[in-house]
Amino acid sequence: MITKTFLSRVLGDNGNYCVFAARSRDNRRVQKFYDTIDEVETAAQYLDADGYDVYFALATFKTTDNRKVDNAHQLRSIFLDLDCGPSKEYPSQVEAIADLRKFCKRYKLPKPMMVNSGRGVHVYWFLEEAISVEEWLPVAERIKSICASSGLKSDAVVTADAARVLRVPNTHNYKDTPPAPVDFYGVDIPDPVKLDEFMSLFGEDTTPVLSPHASRDTDAVRDTKNSNREFVFKDIIEKTRAGRGCAQLAAAMTSKDTVSEPTWRGVLSVLQACKDGSREKAHKISRGYEGYSEQETDKKWDYIEGKVVELDVRDIAYKCVTFDDNNPDICMDCPNWGKIQGPKFLGERLKEAMDEVDEDDPFVAGRSKHIIPPYPKPYVRGAHGGIYLRKKNADGDVEEECIYHNDFYVTRLLHDASLGGYVVVFRLHLPQDGVREFTAPMSSITSKEEFRKSISMNGITAWGNKLDLLMAYTTKWIDELQSAAMSDEAHLQFGWTSSDAEAFVLGDRLILGSSIEYNPPSKKTAGLFSAFEPKGSEERQSEMFEFYNRENFQLHQFVIGTGFGSILMPFTGQNTMGLHLFGGSGVGKTTAMRAALGIFGGPEVLMNHHADTHNARMNRCELMRNLPLSSDEMTNITPEWASKYVYELAGGMQKNRMSSDGNTERHRGDPWELIGVTSANVSLWELLNRDKATPKAEMLRMLEIKVDKSLKDPSIKPITDKIFADIKSNYGWFGPKFIQYVINNRDEVANLVTQVRDRIDKAAVLEAEHRFWSAGCAATLTGIIIANKIGILNWDTAKLFKWVVQQVTVRKNIVDDVGSSVTETLNDYVFANNSNILQIRSTSDLRQGINGNGLDYASTVPEATPRNHFIARYEIDTQKLYLLPKPLKKYCTDHQISYDNLVQDMVAGMGARKIQMRLGKGTHLNLPPSRCIVVDYSEGIPDEPQSPED
Repeated sequence: MITKTFLSRVLGDNGNYCVFAARSRDNRRVQKFYDTIDEVETAAQYLDADGYDVYFALATFKTTDNRKVDNAHQLRSIFLDLDCGPSKEYPSQVEAIADLRKFCKRYKLPKPMMVNSGRGVHVYWFLEEAISVEEWLPVAERIKSICASSGLKSDAVVTADAARVLRVPNTHNYKDTPPAPVDFYGVDIPDPVKLDEFMSLFGEDTTPVLSPHASRDTDAVRDTKNSNREFVFKDIIEKTRAGRGCAQLAAAMTSKDTVSEPTWRGVLSVLQACKDGSREKAHKISRGYEGYSEQETDKKWDYIEGKVVELDVRDIAYKCVTFDDNNPDICMDCPNWGKIQGPKFLGERLKEAMDEVDEDDPFVAGRSKHIIPPYPKPYVRGAHGGIYLRKKNADGDVEEECIYHNDFYVTRLLHDASLGGYVVVFRLHLPQDGVREFTAPMSSITSKEEFRKSISMNGITAWGNKLDLLMAYTTKWIDELQSAAMSDEAHLQFGWTSSDAEAFVLGDRLILGSSIEYNPPSKKTAGLFSAFEPKGSEERQSEMFEFYNRENFQLHQFVIGTGFGSILMPFTGQNTMGLHLFGGSGVGKTTAMRAALGIFGGPEVLMNHHADTHNARMNRCELMRNLPLSSDEMTNITPEWASKYVYELAGGMQKNRMSSDGNTERHRGDPWELIGVTSANVSLWELLNRDKATPKAEMLRMLEIKVDKSLKDPSIKPITDKIFADIKSNYGWFGPKFIQYVINNRDEVANLVTQVRDRIDKAAVLEAEHRFWSAGCAATLTGIIIANKIGILNWDTAKLFKWVVQQVTVRKNIVDDVGSSVTETLNDYVFANNSNILQIRSTSDLRQGINGNGLDYASTVPEATPRNHFIARYEIDTQKLYLLPKPLKKYCTDHQISYDNLVQDMVAGMGARKIQMRLGKGTHLNLPPSRCIVVDYSEGIPDEPQSPED
């Protein structure tokens, strides 16, 4: 077997790989980390050839600092080490393998991979996927315990050591002379196993064992359990009376006259540790003890109470061993001897959270409190968090089992159209990371492995019985929610949730008129949630907006205003307006675009860049829906791409595509209504004119403005440099405030948009064909007016209005001049196809090189013979041009020109006629007559240069 194949099966695919080698002859040791398995194999070969015993680490590591358990990252196998030799557990490898086969047969385990280590046997079961150290350790500890109880004499230290190294196959064991080969038993590679299926072969885990390392990881679990624990003396007494309690307490309560003072004090210490313990009860149970008096009892009680304050109630209550020391020969007959630490644990109860809990999320600004609901029975929440399963044991006593130590619950059920099914929304409270919500498909709730993956990806590690309990708990939540309410529809887009503008989705926030609720992620939106969390400070973002409140910065104000105006586009009746900014570098285009995005979220993430594909850009359009769309540095785009982008942006919907997971259409979201801003060093309009005769339709959908340099004062540069940097880390503070104003003043905002649009139309003399410009400019100016009103901005809107009207008027005049005459179009066609036109006199005959008059043609008649596709005939003496319709149609289609309109203009303006004509007349081409268009063409066919000098 090739070593690389083995290593790729046994090692995880994330992290750093480690090779350790030792050479006994000079006591040298080498340990190195590598990025790839190929490097591991190569290093092993070189070290082996140099006389080293070579080992590889079974785990990958987070860093290359050390090979310790704390640094271990992933493991992908269960492994055993069977030592063989005269002084070892197994005398020979034959006996070790025989024992291993019995072990596998007993538990019906799949065939493992075995490696001859030169002396012993290394055993591997490959896992289907790599798992974290935290998941692996409890499993390895259980395997170690099972091997010990089953009689398989594997090295217990190796089995549960996440930082263990074992020998690399196809090297040598230099401890023997001559060196013994390290090779494989057999050549077949066993199939990898699913961890849950593999572990289920060993039966139910009733005695989970954790390694010391894993135990340290569960300190938080124990702390949660302790904080949620209380003790009830009444329960202790009832169990004791029923013969299931403490023998020492039973003796002390029934034979008070013979009880020693230390035992009496011990009974009071247990009472003191219980929530229902009191001074009155202390007197009640103390009457009858030798030496009882109120004063003496109060003295003992006060002493214990003082110690409780000084130390801890858990340390004050007498334990079983203390009772036994003071009063021997009783505890040995107690039914709880060796099962509990002390009598108080017989009264242990869960300190339960009784009502709904409002909990702030300090990690996300502007979010309402989280309400932690009561858990569905039989599950209860601890007073300090955690999930507990309440049940009764065989004796009828109530018990609560902690199935997870943090608050974790289902908040709602959603239907996610992009997934074609239902999803479950979970909320998880973590002590350091705050409150996090995530979703999982409903289908994963019924699959143990899928459920484990879903919760582990989001911070919950569970295995074995605990995983089963969490699945049952989740199923109970789903049942309760399904019986109580209908599922909601998951929001697949940001922006307005409906046409009435009553709610707006902004990342993980659903913004309403008077509150902000949590918006759970869907498959489509989850990836951008973090981009909408406010960063930095509101004050700094306000300072950056104020910087643009100066002369000659109207364009930058307008670009930033598109951020506010974008969410007002639904009030205009138009889907979009495209705005293209072109000009040299250093004019502030990118900074202004980032500031517009920063109104709502992180500009670095929300900005599209030149490397993004067209489909990715349109997908972002659908996702943003009403939020501004910005695309920076579009300098290298082609005319074809530019036309496609403008039309699809204005159309408001993605093209229909098939789903990747079946013969169904891909889900398309609601139409987008937004403002899309692009920037480049070149004019998009000029680009469109390059390949199209009449790009007017695109130009009317995309307002283009040239950006002149406004920052002419060198002293401002340090300020602008600081702004460019700070925009990346101060954002997201004003979006919710602006959105809530719009929600609470919808009619007023709609009327204001209409009024501003009417003023723009009148001042710039805009008509129906300019509707995209009109809508986008009106929405932008209205957004700035509102932002001024609510204190976000303080800009001069009168000056900005005049600037907008001036820009629109100039651009309107440019668009009006666009369009070629019929003569220009025909000239362009002829010039582009010069070499494809037959040029000949009407009476010439090229056959046999002799013309119709018997003279040599070459000396009397200039001619040009088509070298490629024959598209037309031009008679140089009559100046008539005979055009084949098919190539002319193709030219018109390629340049988006109306063929029918062109022919009509040729008939009306140039006297064109449709006739049948032998276009090859006078040549060797004996072609039948063809339908063609003949037109008087006095321009003539231009001569084609024959050389650079010509």
